[in-house]
Amino acid sequence: MGKKKINTGFKRYFKEISEIAGYLWERGWAERNAGNFSINITEECKFEIKSLFKFPVNSLDKSYSNLKNNFLLISSAGSRMKDVMKEPYKYTLVLYITESGKDYICFGINKERKKLKQEILPTSELSTHLAYQNLFKEYGSKCKAILHSHPTEIIALTHLEKFTNEQNLNELLFNMHPEVKLFIPEGVGFVPFMNSGNEEIANATLKSAQDHRVVVWEKHGCCSSGETLTDAFELTDIISKSAKIYFLCK
Repeated sequence: MGKKKINTGFKRYFKEISEIAGYLWERGWAERNAGNFSINITEECKFEIKSLFKFPVNSLDKSYSNLKNNFLLISSAGSRMKDVMKEPYKYTLVLYITESGKDYICFGINKERKKLKQEILPTSELSTHLAYQNLFKEYGSKCKAILHSHPTEIIALTHLEKFTNEQNLNELLFNMHPEVKLFIPEGVGFVPFMNSGNEEIANATLKSAQDHRVVVWEKHGCCSSGETLTDAFELTDIISKSAKIYFLCK
């Protein structure tokens, strides 16, 4: 298993991860260890399932039945986008959901030796990523990527009480920049402020994600989804520019 070459598709993913991590860092949307992502890569994984059980099996708080035997590329806990940009292999891991749907195995990939390693844990926002990915599979969605970031203008906007509800927030974003209506006609979802990294915010986000590709977290940032990580980033980029235009006008 250790000598097995990495699927060439992985290289494409890591190139994209590096680029998006760089954009987040340059824009100031991923301070310190902020920001995380996941991509469903099941179709391109060729690992022998039985060989993965040499790594620890971790239990989940709930079952994700639609993700049985699925593989995700996901950012590691505590990773910094400025580092992910330089060494995406080092700060990204593969997460395998077992047949039960209630357990997972995670492992990293060493680029130089192309060996599997178990040294890192997944992002603290794992619950939100699994909720999203499970939803995509349930509805047969083409979306495979989720990106969570801290776009400054969006966070600033939701510090203003007027824009802490979905209707007012969308009216502003639509009116400030026509591209929002063009590329995100369904508008953005909105989740009132709550602590992150738990089932509560994952469930609230999941409810909104059924109708929206972008879900804004009050005073925190947003989650965007798309067929690729680049697609998800571009949706965040569009609404952030709209919010920026508003503040420039003010």
